[in-house]
Amino acid sequence: MKILGVLLAVATLAGPAAAGCAGECAGESSVATAWSGDAKAPTRLILSSSSHAHGGQVWVAVEMNIAEGWFVYADARRGQAGPKLEWSGSSNLAAPVMRWPAPEWIELDGKEIAVYRGHTVLPVAVSPLQPDGDIRIGLRLSYAVCGEVCRPGYAVHEITVSAAPAAATAAAAEQAAAIAEALARAAGGK
Repeated sequence: MKILGVLLAVATLAGPAAAGCAGECAGESSVATAWSGDAKAPTRLILSSSSHAHGGQVWVAVEMNIAEGWFVYADARRGQAGPKLEWSGSSNLAAPVMRWPAPEWIELDGKEIAVYRGHTVLPVAVSPLQPDGDIRIGLRLSYAVCGEVCRPGYAVHEITVSAAPAAATAAAAEQAAAIAEALARAAGGK
């Protein structure tokens, strides 16, 4: 759980306390987008910190809340209809690095397939191209949601990661813990 400890420390020390910022702290920044997407598998984007503190890496994640009896195909690299993340709506964003958590394997129509079920967190490391600029994340997410039938899921998420230091929040610590737990289950670190 070394990753968990590091992420919790980062969330706690993401920036100076509000009293010590002397006007440099970001305002009340959000660490999560609203839920959107398919009703059986809504998604949102969560952040481990609302700040990249002038050039640092920040863990973000796609959080999915998949309904009982339904699943989302896992990692698309295996030739399945896994989640596809498209970042073209972003600015000042270096190439994101996805860390796929280990999927659950089920048998469907005589074939083994990789799926995600229930509460699922898909971690992504992001960093800015320009260290003193905010990162604007514009994510278009598409995924297959299956239960009684299979259908396409689609969501758009937008959020900003500030360059300025930000005070640590309980919400950021909670998101960092969820991301750390998913990282601990990451399949092969890829």
